[in-house]
Amino acid sequence: MTTTKFGQLLVYFGSFLLGRGLLFGAPLLLANLLPRADYGALETALAVASVAASTLSVGTGGIVPLVVLGHTQRTTLAGITLHYLVVVSACILFVAITWAARLPAVWQLAAMLTAAVAMQALGSTYLKTLGRGEASILLDAGLFGLMTLAALTASQLDPSQVASWVCLAAPAYGVVLLTASASFIRGARWPEVARHWRAAMEMGLPLMLGGFVSLLAATSGRLGMGLLADPVVVADYAVLARAAALPIVAHQLILIARFRHLFTLPPADVERATLQVVQLVALSALGFWLASPWLGWLLGPAFTAAWVKYPLASIWIVAQATLWSAIALNDLVISRHQVMARILPASAAFMALAMLLGWLLLTRIGASLDHFVYVHGTVMLLFYLVQSAAMLAAGVHLWQTWLFAGGAYVSMICAAAVLV
Repeated sequence: MTTTKFGQLLVYFGSFLLGRGLLFGAPLLLANLLPRADYGALETALAVASVAASTLSVGTGGIVPLVVLGHTQRTTLAGITLHYLVVVSACILFVAITWAARLPAVWQLAAMLTAAVAMQALGSTYLKTLGRGEASILLDAGLFGLMTLAALTASQLDPSQVASWVCLAAPAYGVVLLTASASFIRGARWPEVARHWRAAMEMGLPLMLGGFVSLLAATSGRLGMGLLADPVVVADYAVLARAAALPIVAHQLILIARFRHLFTLPPADVERATLQVVQLVALSALGFWLASPWLGWLLGPAFTAAWVKYPLASIWIVAQATLWSAIALNDLVISRHQVMARILPASAAFMALAMLLGWLLLTRIGASLDHFVYVHGTVMLLFYLVQSAAMLAAGVHLWQTWLFAGGAYVSMICAAAVLV
């Protein structure tokens, strides 16, 4: 290995440790700095913002790799950026309306977070496509990093204002990203940009619908708890889910570094790469479970209290890391083959039906944290199987990855039922 390559690798790993460490640790620190009800409200707003940002962006962010790598001439970065400016404007208008109507502050916070999350996703995808994985990692951690900095500062100056300072961090970060994105559109001819915007909307719509379904699956835990339970229970669930995301670091470590290559590798190499990622995540999830008795000093008292209170549900949540990794890899391969329109009907129909039935079941048996985790975990497994079956019908397969991911998840929750 040459000195230059070794230096690049060192920079990447250093950035990864800093960025992912911040992204993982910041929510846990917020859980310990904020009152439980305020932290539960923040997690609910973040879940709403994630879904809203994915929907309002209309999948245009997913076109960025195709534009940058020259795989399409129908649209440009300027056209895509114009749409994100529209999204930010809509969020600002929504904040004004909800404030004037005196609606709960959680909706204003969700709108501000939506703008910040959308701009952050656009910048991160662009940097990853350029092969700047180290920069994208740090950008991904920016929102949580700024919120945590605000919380720490307020806790020293005026502990009663921690929640207010955290809320102000979202619009501040959005302004910074909006200013940085201006370079994509500076000097462009507006009639041409408007044409490219329409083209981006047309190309992005299938990606948005498919991405929306998968994102809804990924955020349905915090979102569902936020709608069904009181903020204190939401806080317990959220701190467990945030802590259990630690195994996903293995997924991110490889995927961010190889994001560009996964669009150019031969199909056989892509399948081998996805299997390696899922295997590493499953091993990490198992390691997290085994090490959980000694993680309290690292993850904080809020995690320790929730893990002791909900031992079996906690392991179910940890096991889901394998499913989240596998679902994300399915989405990436679907985007690579541009077959979202053929897969979307089955996955969307299942998700709509499953969420309705899950909601009805939980309203009947009670939306306790344990009940919610068991119902939600079962629905997510079935969603993954349906998504994979739809991919197979579209002529795209990842047999080894599918079998391993499903088997690893089921094995872990079955072992937990026996041992816990």
